[in-house]
Amino acid sequence: MENFEYYNPVKVVFGEGTLEQIGTYAVQYGKKALLVTYTDCGFFAETIKTIHNKLNAAGITCVDYMGVTANPKVSQVKGGVELCKANSIDLIIALGGGSVIDCAKVIAAGVYYDGELSNMLMLSHSDVTAVPPKKALPYIAIPTLAGTGSEMNPIGVVTDDVTGKKSYVWEPSCLYARVAIMDPELTVGLPPYQTACGGYDIFAHVMEAYINGDPDKDLTLHDRMQEGVMKAALEALERVWADPKDTQARGVMMWAASVALNGWLLSGTFGFTPMHQMGHVLSAKYNATHGATLACMMVSWMKYFENRPDNAKYVKLAQNVFGCDLKTARERLDREMQAKGVQTRISQFGVTEEALDELTDMVVAVSFGSDGKLNGHPKMTREDIYQCFKLAL
Repeated sequence: MENFEYYNPVKVVFGEGTLEQIGTYAVQYGKKALLVTYTDCGFFAETIKTIHNKLNAAGITCVDYMGVTANPKVSQVKGGVELCKANSIDLIIALGGGSVIDCAKVIAAGVYYDGELSNMLMLSHSDVTAVPPKKALPYIAIPTLAGTGSEMNPIGVVTDDVTGKKSYVWEPSCLYARVAIMDPELTVGLPPYQTACGGYDIFAHVMEAYINGDPDKDLTLHDRMQEGVMKAALEALERVWADPKDTQARGVMMWAASVALNGWLLSGTFGFTPMHQMGHVLSAKYNATHGATLACMMVSWMKYFENRPDNAKYVKLAQNVFGCDLKTARERLDREMQAKGVQTRISQFGVTEEALDELTDMVVAVSFGSDGKLNGHPKMTREDIYQCFKLAL
């Protein structure tokens, strides 16, 4: 293991019915709240009504910002910042999946940020000009989808409208939620496709940590923890698929999503996410669902490493998580994702072979380091990325 520091101040309130406690926690941080959620939020009508009632009972005024879409943009952040300033907002409440929570984080920081909001974004890893925020409004995260784990980390992923680049804001000093209210009942009404994409998003987060662990370090503890979370996430997804009202299984998925990215599985090991960098350009250019882009890239990466000499961690993943060889594991994962309606080929988003050079260049522009490679174990070249995209067609 490597030396590390660990810090995560998020207070988690977990369990069925915990949404009812929103007023109790919100009043500790403000008197005028901005409720951030999706532009299309009709399916949240009763949930929003509950939040309004509980906030009102606690003496908190609420202004709604129903302005976030999947793969949120900086322009949507600006809309939220303007509302905050116009209404003297002192607390933000994020109701939704990773897109909403990510956008809410950047709104919270944007209220105090000097200059263009896009300056916060890490738009290049080879020529770093990003200026992270140093202050943000307090926010409460209420996830409605088990997937990104955004409720327990200080990362906000948004797309720059001007350049079309999708990247992140990262700042532990101010972007952690004060409270994460994690009520599995809020995920029951999700469309099956979104539930499945969230489940494979969880798996991808842990898989990337697993395969990118430093082979020269002792990561026995990390491996065992990561293997357990991956297996539990897949098993819980199968239970939810069989019975969408199984809130115990939904609770396992929700907590697995948080555990995957709250630092427990990454402290003391490598934390780069090369497959995510490829998925980001797909969602930015084709507005594809994040979990589905990762599904495509997981399948292609596993195939790309099937016969390489540096595939020991992939072989171990197949053996310890799926109980089989790498090719069989890849085929099984591919088959299970397809059975749930999740795309496993980027051509299903509209990608053609002619577009692969552009997609590869987008990954290089944002995610490659100054050494001209994409960080991971092993580091990947431009040709590696192109071939992985090609295998994903």
